[in-house]
Amino acid sequence: EPSSSSAEEMPSAAVCMGVVSHPVHRLVQLGFMEAADELGYEGHILGLAESSMQELLDCWLQGAREYDIAGAVCWVGDESAYEFLKELHGMGVKTVVPHFPHNYYETKDFIDVNAYADLDQALYDAGEYLVERLRERGIRSGALGVSVSGPALLHEDVMEYMSYMESKYPEYRMADMLLEHSETETSIERMVEYIEANPDLVGVVGRTGASAITWSRAKSRAGREDIFAMGMDYSENNLDVLTSGGIDALVCLPLYEAGSVGLELIDSLLQGAVYQEEEEQWHCELDIRIVTKDGEGPQGAAYYNAMYARSAARFGS
Repeated sequence: EPSSSSAEEMPSAAVCMGVVSHPVHRLVQLGFMEAADELGYEGHILGLAESSMQELLDCWLQGAREYDIAGAVCWVGDESAYEFLKELHGMGVKTVVPHFPHNYYETKDFIDVNAYADLDQALYDAGEYLVERLRERGIRSGALGVSVSGPALLHEDVMEYMSYMESKYPEYRMADMLLEHSETETSIERMVEYIEANPDLVGVVGRTGASAITWSRAKSRAGREDIFAMGMDYSENNLDVLTSGGIDALVCLPLYEAGSVGLELIDSLLQGAVYQEEEEQWHCELDIRIVTKDGEGPQGAAYYNAMYARSAARFGS
């Protein structure tokens, strides 16, 4: 009879992240671990609650060696972890970097697949969805708004979106871009002023994680609950606002899928798949969803509330 345990026979893989207890990061980890259960991998979560970047990289590398991982989903947003990825790749570990876009020509030799969603396209999808919903309500004129964070000069992509909407839907007027503020109350005050300055405002898309809460409160304060508002990301607070009717929809990045698809790609790589030869294959595009209160399946709030419940049951936080 074989002496090795079933665990020893299972291939080992890890998801490498910082701030591991963050609720959003937990969803990525949940996707990874549930995919590991389904595909027969011994899954590991490598990371620290708080640390310097060097401490985090040391933790990842130590865990990779300790568990003799065959693949890793690495939550890496910039070049600060590139040396780690090169070392990991040199050990024969298959590497998938989700969520954050990286340069194909600069990183394809040590990142096997870069899986992320097209955030620019998400704005266009949100705009199309907004107009469709307004038309369903019989609203065929008025102003459309968009709110962003940071300096306006950083949002050339939003300006292009506004030009696109003006050209395709001339019956609507594009209001000026609104700059949100990092402080909630200040952001709400700016939104109220924006509503008052644009009395014909009928719909708005917020591009920050706080947009759902701030637009909900601003609409209420301005007495304009009729404005069709879209926020971003399925945080628990945003889902609460969506469920209560404060906003109408959320544009959601694929967080759970960053983990689950990440491990699926590792499994494919270990079976011989190669993605680095062409940029179109190396960039695995993940879908962005527009979620509503009563939507079905992945388009509904209940789907993500259940996800948070599974995360709490699994990780205890």
